[in-house]
Amino acid sequence: MTMYKRSLFFVLAVCAIWSLSACKKFLTIGPSSTSINPTTVKDFQEMLNSDSLSKCHFFMLDVMSDDLLLSDAQVAASTNYYLRGYLWQSLIWNPADADVMYNSTYSRILQMNIILDRINSAPADSYNTPQNKSIVISQALINRAWYYLQLVNAYGAAYDATTSATDPGVPLVVTANNYALLPRASVAEVYAQVIADLKTAVNNPYLTSKGTDIIHPGKASGFALLARAYLYEGNYTSAAAYADSVLATQSTLQSYSATGYLAPSQLPDLVTNPEILLGRVTADLAFYSFYTATIMPSSTLTSTLTTSDLRYSKKFSSASRFSPATYAVSGGNTMFFDNSVGVPEVMLIKAECLARNGSFAAAGTLISTLRKARLSASTFAAEKRTYTAANILGYVLDERRRELFYHGGLRLFDLKRLNKDATLKKDITRLNTAGTVIATLPAGSGLYLVPFSPTVLAANPNIVQNPR
Repeated sequence: MTMYKRSLFFVLAVCAIWSLSACKKFLTIGPSSTSINPTTVKDFQEMLNSDSLSKCHFFMLDVMSDDLLLSDAQVAASTNYYLRGYLWQSLIWNPADADVMYNSTYSRILQMNIILDRINSAPADSYNTPQNKSIVISQALINRAWYYLQLVNAYGAAYDATTSATDPGVPLVVTANNYALLPRASVAEVYAQVIADLKTAVNNPYLTSKGTDIIHPGKASGFALLARAYLYEGNYTSAAAYADSVLATQSTLQSYSATGYLAPSQLPDLVTNPEILLGRVTADLAFYSFYTATIMPSSTLTSTLTTSDLRYSKKFSSASRFSPATYAVSGGNTMFFDNSVGVPEVMLIKAECLARNGSFAAAGTLISTLRKARLSASTFAAEKRTYTAANILGYVLDERRRELFYHGGLRLFDLKRLNKDATLKKDITRLNTAGTVIATLPAGSGLYLVPFSPTVLAANPNIVQNPR
């Protein structure tokens, strides 16, 4: 039995319990299905109603970025895939290591493919209305597009119009009925599928701007992902247009200085946040099990944020002024990371497009609006900035880093795409506490790409490994 057949069997086998395992805070459909073979529109609604679709495993991508720091003790501890990823070693995965990021994401893609394959054959009943069916299709397409945009940027090269037609991306599985062991589609092919899925999804008169809750995508999340995909392609005109489509209906920000505001530590904490367009979270257990400790911000992230920024003080803490800051958003034996698609990222996409087109004043206005929601009133009032055509892009990119650190790979993806620009590319290094360089990642290195694990390659020998 091929890996894909085994995965299909597993997904069908657990369909019966999805509705029962979904977080009750997100239930909008009664969990009454007991079918292990979903066929009805109600079955497909229940599949989309599971909060498991929002729970992801992309922390490895943040470990590989320049935003975090491991202590000397953590670096000296027994080797594991996180440490090897942190040091950008040629070998990350041991022979028996499971790449949970890869496996779990394709499992969710398979769930969406089952829905999309079967929805048009659903039997007639009270749930099978044009509105219900079209919303299910749109939401499955938006979910699948998000997963593939993550995967292609994790395992493939940054989009480049001159090479992406031949740059290997990831296997592009768009039907649950294809049991072939597919080779890697090109980066361009994956992007084309993502954009096509999103355009089909948002071109649905029944799809509202926001879904019924944060785990159900609405039109705004589809527009936001189109803006992200076009930004990564370097198509700033289209990226700006789709960002405008989001901000026309969704532009409210959460003030971090509001009384009682706390950084989220679980998915339900995001429910009342008006910024969230599509809830996505990573709750990492493995790192904490290796070290029984959290991570520290890198020196460059700290200097970019500054300790007066509430994005720093809400997420990092230290026992005393003599102790290093550590990531504070953790509970028990895990670390929690918000990877959601949200209004702030869309504002920054629009700001970057404006900056690149010379509209520095308008870009500066967007940055200021975001910073007002992220700083105390006194800190914001004390800021003395002058935005110019020469400095605006730097301000925008710095704000992206402040807003999107530990965000499921978005910083790593930025580093990869910016390395295509001779004026923005840079080598990044790891330092120990003595200031000695212990690892270097040159700009444009193949080590930016996550390698496929031996278990993935054994299951699908048609996948060509990333050169290391």
